[in-house]
Amino acid sequence: MKRNRWISDLHWVREGRQSRSQKTQESLLDAAEELFSQKGADGTSLADVAARAGCSVGALYHHFRDKKALLYAVFDRFGEQFRATTREATDPARWEGASVADVLRGYVEFALEQGRTHPGFQQAGLEASLRDATLREHLARVRSELEQGLTELLLARRAEIGHTEPTLAIDFVLDQLASMLKTRLDGGLSRSRLGARSDEEFADEALCSVCAYLKSPQ
Repeated sequence: MKRNRWISDLHWVREGRQSRSQKTQESLLDAAEELFSQKGADGTSLADVAARAGCSVGALYHHFRDKKALLYAVFDRFGEQFRATTREATDPARWEGASVADVLRGYVEFALEQGRTHPGFQQAGLEASLRDATLREHLARVRSELEQGLTELLLARRAEIGHTEPTLAIDFVLDQLASMLKTRLDGGLSRSRLGARSDEEFADEALCSVCAYLKSPQ
């Protein structure tokens, strides 16, 4: 999908220069993230992670005391990156002159792009969080920061929203889009009926639907 101009320079924020020890730790986290995406957390052993990272199991234990610590570290890093990306993505200066439809399209297109870049990782997070309340709360807080940023961007354009209760309408639309995106990106039982359509077509139809509900120009 070709990016629109509002998010053309938006990227998933990663850390900059690192020490040798930090690079080893990042390699282990990268390997764990890939394997969790492919095999799930339960199906991934510490030996698998060490082998994928090109490290010894002893080196892995130097950084992480056990599998749970590694799991927490993977999702903690994800949370930090998500927060940094959210701050960049919802900076009001980025969206100067943008309409409600522009903001929502940017959200949908970037969410699709990142969902394609990290296949299976969100599902792995969901499965892990179902068994771990602390992890579940952590991921929920991370998600809520994005929703709050989007809400503020949209409320700043409330003059474009014809719905009689803009705040309620925005909450509904963000829930609706999140559900549609999850179904779109989920390869499991909830597979989208629009799976044969391109992401661009999906984004067009999603925007048509939510803008009509908001009574906002598309």
